[in-house]
Amino acid sequence: MRRVLILAPHFPPADTPDMHRVRMGVGHYRACGWEPVVLCVRAEDTRRLIDSSLLHTIPADVRVETVAAPGGAILNALRVNALGIRAAGALERAGAALLAREPFDLVFISTTSFPLMKLGVTWKRRFGIPFVLDFQDPWATFPESGKAYFRRSLRHDLMRSLHRRLEKQTVPQAAGLMAVSQSYIDLLQAAYPRVANRPSLVSPFGYARSDFEAALAHGRIVPAVAEAQAAGHAVCFFAGRVAPTMERTLAHLFSVVAAGGATFERLRFVFVGTGYTAGSSERLASRLAEAAGIADRVLEAPERVSLLDAWRSTLSSDVLLVLGSEDTGFTPSKANALLSLEKPLICAAPAASIVWRETADMETVVGISPDLPAQVADLATRLSKLLTWGGDYAPRINYAERYEAHQSAHRDCGLFDQAVAQANA
Repeated sequence: MRRVLILAPHFPPADTPDMHRVRMGVGHYRACGWEPVVLCVRAEDTRRLIDSSLLHTIPADVRVETVAAPGGAILNALRVNALGIRAAGALERAGAALLAREPFDLVFISTTSFPLMKLGVTWKRRFGIPFVLDFQDPWATFPESGKAYFRRSLRHDLMRSLHRRLEKQTVPQAAGLMAVSQSYIDLLQAAYPRVANRPSLVSPFGYARSDFEAALAHGRIVPAVAEAQAAGHAVCFFAGRVAPTMERTLAHLFSVVAAGGATFERLRFVFVGTGYTAGSSERLASRLAEAAGIADRVLEAPERVSLLDAWRSTLSSDVLLVLGSEDTGFTPSKANALLSLEKPLICAAPAASIVWRETADMETVVGISPDLPAQVADLATRLSKLLTWGGDYAPRINYAERYEAHQSAHRDCGLFDQAVAQANA
């Protein structure tokens, strides 16, 4: 049994998108020959949503080491909130202590708090242990399709400069790369030729059926879904951030619905967590719906809700929505999970996006793209058919099954094996 130290700064009961790969997979690592130890930040110090019900999704025998990272008086006075800066020192010391007193074969770093990836270099230099990096988003090397959406300010420019410097110091030292799309790996290997021949793995976002069971037991349906259904409406549900890279696609979807007039009168769109952070007041979906003239058919709560509440609401909804992005390397984190459910699914996405290519031929997925002619009548017919008949979901479920947690964990551990073997050769 090999041993892996997993740096996942956000971990239950903290509820953030970047910890779900580790959260879902870690319970399966032993079956793949790897004994995991998770190193994370104390939930209350992450300054993110805390949901104690998520602890029901972690096996009791998974070892989790937690560090405090309140930030300190100076950083708090400067309003430095980034966990990658606030927690770096505490995580470095805790990780070094673990590596000094216990045998480990590998360090696996899975986070979007990218400055913390540099700890892989620090620990490798001191202890000689290889590390693998997980890119759920781009760090400093971005696809061209995403650069137009950079936020512009002195603060963001300075942070991008820091990220470029840290990426250059870190990626060439990695023993292996994992990413949610091939384009991210291709870009990194082109930018850093030293990693071109090192093990890599495209590991799309997976899902755990046990999450659905936990949601039914512990989750709550968000009020907007319950209220719309009580009024006799069919609910199309979306949980997650609506980013600027999705704006063109969502505006097009709303224009199709508006053009359909009374055809879609019974349909209500419910968006939750669109602003990404707790307390967010961004309402992009509502603004686009108003511009399309269907404001009364769109309900939006931008504040983040817990994962289990989101899944409980998903399981209770009539139609599911996946949004693609202008960033052609972007993969919606819930796409494979939604494909595994026997519910009609609308995929609104640019024709060049990964999710569009993957779902274009699926009978139970209704595709809407701003790059293709709008077929209002076809959309209405197919949605009506799926809502009343249901369709054959078996091909879609068979496709998604390969991304269920235990299969994803098996592939991830295969990358660990390759990285260690090459590093020790």
